[in-house]
Formats: sequence, structure tokens, C-alpha cells
Amino acid sequence: MAVSSYNKYLRQLLGKCECILAFDTAADYLGLTNGGQRAVAQIYVEKKQDVEETEQTVLQSFDQIEYEMCCGLLCTTVNQTIMDLLEQNGDEQIIVESLANYYEEHGNTFKGLQIPEHLKERFDKYSGWAKEYYEE
Repeated sequence: MAVSSYNKYLRQLLGKCECILAFDTAADYLGLTNGGQRAVAQIYVEKKQDVEETEQTVLQSFDQIEYEMCCGLLCTTVNQTIMDLLEQNGDEQIIVESLANYYEEHGNTFKGLQIPEHLKERFDKYSGWAKEYYEE
């Protein structure tokens, strides 16, 4: 499924849902990955929503994360998305691809990312791989 079709699908699925796109879904939606489609949409919610095909992470308040309106849906910011991916320590391909695309789009630098101290070691590991990602 093309990225634009996947994003349209997400807008249809979540358009009336009080949520913020998160994790892998946010990375795909923001174009940090090279395109993907997930079996479920990962979202942050303040209370469980009755929406099928979602994996919901409940937050006490949306105020505890950075997010913005992006093409019709609330989505974690690029910085928040990358922090969440590192925190979750999930799919290495998604983490490396997201960092590689950020690096390339920002003039071969990670300036602008604010990585908390507790994630620095993990960031250093993945960012090294990301710098070489498009050289292969």
C-alpha cells in the first residue's frame, strides 16, 4: 500500500478518535520510514477508545508528550517519535530507518534531536548504523 493510501486509511480509521499517532505508526505517517503498513495503528489515548485495528497506550494526559496536527491527525512530533522508538527498543529496522532518513534530510546531522540522557547509549548505537544506512 502506498504511503499516501496508508495515511488516508489512518485518517479514515482514526478521524473521530481522540488519539495521537505513536511509535511505528507515527514514524510511517511522518515519512521517517521508507513506507510501511501495520496490522494495527499504534496510538496514544487518554482513555480507551472503541476503535478496532488499534494498539492503544493510555496516558494520564497528552500534555506529557510532544505532538502536533499533521495532515488531519494528531501525531507525535519527529523528536517525540524518535524518542518513543528508542524508549520502546522495538523493531531495529524502523529505528535505524527513521534515524537514517532524519540524518539525510537534515544535512547529515542529528542536530535538532533532543535525546534524554537515559537514551543516549541506545541512540549512539542506532545512529552509528543510521549514518551508514544509505552507503550500502
